Amino acid sequence: MSTTFGVEIKDNVVEVAFRSNGMRFTNELAELLSDDTPVIALDNTPQGIHTIGDIKKAIEVTDPNTEYWRTVKV
Repeated sequence: MSTTFGVEIKDNVVEVAFRSNGMRFTNELAELLSDDTPVIALDNTPQGIHTIGDIKKAIEVTDPNTEYWRTVKV
């Protein structure tokens, strides 16, 4: 199930990651955020992803050769 994740910055939510057949950061600066930074599931349920640290763990187990239905910069 695909999900877009964001972080709240001031009064805005900025997209930081996308999950579909694995996880990828969609914002180059997101990986610099603290592991305990909360993330918001924008278009689906979080399914265990609640922080930047959770995203980093999901990326570690993602096959780097996986193809996505949505184009995401790596």
